[in-house]
Amino acid sequence: MKENSNMRFLVVIETQKVKSYLFASPLMRETRGASVLLDLLNRKKTKEILQEFSASCEEVYLGGGSGRILFENKGEAERFKNEVLNLYRVQTINARVSVEIVERERLDREEPFLEWMRRGVRESQKNKMGRIEGVPVLAGRWIRPCTSCGSEPAEKTLFEHDQHLLCQACLVKREEVNKLYKATKLPKRGDRILGSVSHLQYEYTDNFIFTTLAKANEDAGFQVFLPQDFNEIGHVSKPSNYMGFIYADGNRMGEVVKKLGEMFPNDNDAKKAYRAFSEIVDQATREAAVEAVLNVVDLQEWVSEEGVMSRFIPAEFIMAGGDDLMLAVPSHNALDVATLFMEKFQEKTKMLQNQYELSELFAESGLTTSAGVIIAHTHYPISDLMTLAGELMKIAKEEAAKQEKGCETGTLDFLVLTESGSESAKHRRREYMKNSLSGLKIKLTERPYTTAGAQYLLKTIRDLKESNIPRTKLKALYSVLFQSPLQAQFDALRIKERLKATGDITENGSLHQLISYLNVFPFRKHKHDVNIWTTPLTEIVELYDFIQTEKHTREEVSTLNEVTL
Repeated sequence: MKENSNMRFLVVIETQKVKSYLFASPLMRETRGASVLLDLLNRKKTKEILQEFSASCEEVYLGGGSGRILFENKGEAERFKNEVLNLYRVQTINARVSVEIVERERLDREEPFLEWMRRGVRESQKNKMGRIEGVPVLAGRWIRPCTSCGSEPAEKTLFEHDQHLLCQACLVKREEVNKLYKATKLPKRGDRILGSVSHLQYEYTDNFIFTTLAKANEDAGFQVFLPQDFNEIGHVSKPSNYMGFIYADGNRMGEVVKKLGEMFPNDNDAKKAYRAFSEIVDQATREAAVEAVLNVVDLQEWVSEEGVMSRFIPAEFIMAGGDDLMLAVPSHNALDVATLFMEKFQEKTKMLQNQYELSELFAESGLTTSAGVIIAHTHYPISDLMTLAGELMKIAKEEAAKQEKGCETGTLDFLVLTESGSESAKHRRREYMKNSLSGLKIKLTERPYTTAGAQYLLKTIRDLKESNIPRTKLKALYSVLFQSPLQAQFDALRIKERLKATGDITENGSLHQLISYLNVFPFRKHKHDVNIWTTPLTEIVELYDFIQTEKHTREEVSTLNEVTL
């Protein structure tokens, strides 16, 4: 592909309504197939179309659900646009993609390159409701609905993982996901072996989340088995039948692109920096997600009679590309995975900048990300979990926006759902906010947390559990929090004296340290405003059953390693 200053037309590709497409069906196989298909079209198939235009275009970036391509003339750009739209229509049936052509402005001066990029993205966002329309199907009472998504007419019956009548859109998702696996006989339990790195590189690309996953395991000598439904994740969760849904997104990415424009006014330098930024974020997301899962999640490992080392990973990488991550893991691993992902993402975006020949670093301390985590029963609709986790992620982003420059870190908000409900995350959080007549503001939570704050919270819970502090004793404190401040303090002090009498509070013990931390027990004064009182007791009680001690986790992993599947 050629590179010159005559490129006047920018083609912006943005996959739209991704969540609607991913979660059109509640079944994991269709969700996984949708994710794989979108990645395939974006990273590989679109690039193959570009080869037809190699003499008249220049690729700036392609991956993570988006693309930025430069063209010399509008006619070629239009032809490319139509081929991409047709690709998505034929391959996905009903996925939505926006392909916009934006001409570079010439006013009193040439429009700066990165301002052109940003304007192109804004134009693309105007078309968020754009949709690829499938071929109309005649309706009639003899047509049965798809048993997967329930919204389109079924076209074919499959007997894989029970009998399903699938519509055309769900069928292509199911067909695509089967290409992920090795062509081996299906085991009795229904698990499939993830394909080798060479297989996944050939079918998809090297920059593909399952290629990243396969490589990390292949390097360690393992072949990988993946769960086939969310219940398999719930089975290994503690407590059983729960799972954690993580939704993460990069912080201040628009500001970083704007900063790049100021740092690199020259077109060639700006293109190089923009490409580096996009590739670094995408790579850091994939690698940090895989490493966080492999380091935290309880993996089931065994050796076959033939000496083949195998590993079952109870996690689902729903989406991992660009600065976006959606991940399902066992409930007791969710917060550890999220905090480790945020930590590794920042480390990697700091380190990877040194691999690009840029005149200066655009983020010396690394880029950060915010995450929302929902812990809920596996029967909870996955699309609702995604919505709630997305709302929590936005609350965490608001906290990240308050951080001082140079002190940025990842931020995290979370929620434990023990029963279904339609309330938004912000509405649920209002239950934790109280105002007294004296002007005192009480926050019955300290969420959202920074990466370090979340790690300290998890350590506090583990210390309490290792000290054998029963949840019932903490729950007694939980109930008093929702009273008036004076009554809450009075009742909490009574409970404190009872705990001393029973020996649950010992000098330098974990419960004693927690109470000392709460300087107006059961609250503590905000470090910047004495009129704001907060408490971490609500999250400690809510999370107590979902956090395992380090010793317990190691014992469980050891036991799982002996399992023969």
